[in-house]
Amino acid sequence: MNMKNIIYFSIVIITLIYTGCSEDFLDKQPNGVVTDEVFYATIDGIGLGVNGTYASLNALPDPLTTLDMMYLGFGSIASDDAEAGGEAGGNDFLDFQHIDQGILQPSGEQKALSDHFWGYNYKTILRASSTLKGIEKYRKDNPIISSADAALLNQYEGELNFILAFIHFKMMQVYGGVPIVDHPLASSEYNLKRNTIAECLHFVQERLKIAAALLPLRSEYAASEMGRATKGAAQALLAKAYLYEASYAENYAGDERFTGCQNTYNMALAYADSVISSNEYNLVGINGETFGTYWDEKGSTLYDTTPGYRYIFTVAGENSKESVFEIQSVNDGLGYMISRGTYLTVYTAVRNYNTRTLGWGFNCPTEDLLNEFEPGDPRKMVTIGTTGDPVFVDDWGILDCKQSPTNMIGRKFEASGAEYWTSKSADGNGPNNFPYIRYADIVLMAAEAALKAGQSTTPISGLSPLQLVNMVRKRARNGADTGSPADLSSVTFNDIVHERRVELALEGHRFFDLVRWKMQDKLVGQKLQNYLNGLPQESPVSCQFTPGKNDFFPIPLAEIINSNYNLVQYPGW
Repeated sequence: MNMKNIIYFSIVIITLIYTGCSEDFLDKQPNGVVTDEVFYATIDGIGLGVNGTYASLNALPDPLTTLDMMYLGFGSIASDDAEAGGEAGGNDFLDFQHIDQGILQPSGEQKALSDHFWGYNYKTILRASSTLKGIEKYRKDNPIISSADAALLNQYEGELNFILAFIHFKMMQVYGGVPIVDHPLASSEYNLKRNTIAECLHFVQERLKIAAALLPLRSEYAASEMGRATKGAAQALLAKAYLYEASYAENYAGDERFTGCQNTYNMALAYADSVISSNEYNLVGINGETFGTYWDEKGSTLYDTTPGYRYIFTVAGENSKESVFEIQSVNDGLGYMISRGTYLTVYTAVRNYNTRTLGWGFNCPTEDLLNEFEPGDPRKMVTIGTTGDPVFVDDWGILDCKQSPTNMIGRKFEASGAEYWTSKSADGNGPNNFPYIRYADIVLMAAEAALKAGQSTTPISGLSPLQLVNMVRKRARNGADTGSPADLSSVTFNDIVHERRVELALEGHRFFDLVRWKMQDKLVGQKLQNYLNGLPQESPVSCQFTPGKNDFFPIPLAEIINSNYNLVQYPGW
């Protein structure tokens, strides 16, 4: 059974373990509830615990959102890459509108997006830490274990440590310092204070080193297991954690929020280069290879002509050699689980199609992003859709982007009619995986780290920053016959900033990159296109972004109250 299916069958059983009860039952063992003592007494039970932890990575905490779409809100809509979008009038999903405008509040939001993002990520931490505790107890209770079971337990331990690190890193990107939780909390431990950003990053690095030592390579997994954490995923996230720490140390000296961050560019380079030199991944289509997707389908004939950069964002291209770690989603039409598919597909699709509603039109690219692409760069057409472009739903129609605040939509997370629109049983059945870590991201991180560390080449693969950037540009160029983007003859930090923006646009990276680079000036006074009768207003409002305040988002007020006010906002909130 494919990993896209098996991780979800565990969630019902896992939920039983963590079901809360009233005070009347605190001293009683509820009948029919599986406790962790029983659940983790077998290897199979531990496996279900691991799979259930994966399932919560794409949880549906709100009837109309999944965690990947929330992450896009913080990482993309908050940046100069995208406007919130949605229904004409500018009142659709106020959380996204307020993130866009720099005025997200700790409480009182329409959909409580931040409350859900905080709460469900910590629920994932609970599942991971509980299952790790179960592994520890199983080993203690079973001193003699077969070599096969021992290897499987090591793999599970590596996966859970990766997930703990992954969640803490995401939370750090959004909120800054957050409470580090590495075990199931007792009631006496609920009053946690926030750890520093450096402490969070060091915890992430520590857990990822454990994971990297225990996890298999991507090639060592069966095809049915694709989607699980790998050694390469752990090393890639280690590179990112060290790169963030080094960026913070370089750009925020004297800022107490970043106390303890050190210059770790060499470590970021070493781990990024380990991923590159592993030969487990590649830039799909770098040599002009093409693939069959719905973009090539004409009638009953499928032509294998889709370039690599378009292919990796289609359902057919999921878990390709470009994928280092992506959240699995599937449209199986069953509609009975809250974590099988994603709302990402419908959220980002065009709002109006042939005079009727298709998607919801969020995460709309800005004119500033449009202008960032070099003339002829084929990544622009993969990333941005404009009125008159084709839509592959029902028939070969065309886009109508008039309800977009920018007259454009994002196209990276589309699906065909057969993959989603004509087969879904609910809007949340989207089949598109979310690519949290792509190989292109790692290649560009290696280039950045090498440049910042003053290294002319990477330590293992021997590639220079210029060669690394040109690899990404070559793959893009081979998606069309325009000859663009051409190879650079030299590379600067600003070249890497540009390349990260156009390569990773609308994938949730831009805001976090701008903050770590201390380039928030690109967000100060940014013009926002609000709606008027379905069309952009002539006088856009300005984003109320304040550096030092809006670098991170406010902790939800409910969590501050639940901590007995031990959690404290950063200055300005």
